Amino acid sequence: RKTVPLFQEEDPEQRALIGLMVDKLREHLTRLLPGLGKKRIDSLVVNYVAKLLELIRHMLDYVWVKYRLGPRVLCLTQQGSSSEWSVFHFMCRVLEATRGLCLPLPPGYNTVLSVLAVRCLPHHGFLQYVDHGVLQLTETLVTRLMADLDNSEANEKLKFSILKRLPEPVDQRVHHVWDHPVTSAIISRDYVRSVLERAQKPKGFEFRGKENMGFKPQFLPLTHLTQILSDVEQRALNPFAEQGTVDAHFVEDTALKQTLVHLGFSRK
Repeated sequence: RKTVPLFQEEDPEQRALIGLMVDKLREHLTRLLPGLGKKRIDSLVVNYVAKLLELIRHMLDYVWVKYRLGPRVLCLTQQGSSSEWSVFHFMCRVLEATRGLCLPLPPGYNTVLSVLAVRCLPHHGFLQYVDHGVLQLTETLVTRLMADLDNSEANEKLKFSILKRLPEPVDQRVHHVWDHPVTSAIISRDYVRSVLERAQKPKGFEFRGKENMGFKPQFLPLTHLTQILSDVEQRALNPFAEQGTVDAHFVEDTALKQTLVHLGFSRK
């Protein structure tokens, strides 16, 4: 009976390590024991790696039962006990040993370890463990953390610090979990950017002037307006007469000034 609530999640790093270990063991046995045959060697290698993962699982189950931990350890809103701290310390030692020996870990191990860290460590200590590579910010952990923790000042600081440390693909997938004005603004900005990009593709806008200057304005409506003007200018250009070009800086300055006036931050 399995006691430790390991999450059933994809772990690309551990999967790659398991694949590398299987390949190296297969090559080693093939070179030393060629008489066993490919099928027998493959079976030995797969069973060996599976037993290693199961051994780590049995160790965790034993410690879990010894300190009488239950499902409550998965709740991120409560502070951890001394028993949970002991289990966290034990799991850190297992992580250190497996990394030193290049051994794989069961899927979900890093998530449970990080959950215990959130419960047992102060927020700045948790972030230091993350920065030093001891803990991993898995998508399962971040999703639970964003949904379970409230928007108090300390929790907001922790959430923003975690979002800064996430890779971009994971960062975009967890924004919708946290109901906060900042994440709502990010989702809206990404949506507007995607809509404008889809609108530009069929029309074939080409805006190379700013790219050549090494400058790209971040105000999306203004960027879209400038691209439209540039496209109109190129289509209306008369090759038999000298034509002036659109001053993009003037258009940007005028648009920004009108925006400030409209919002009441400046006078006409």
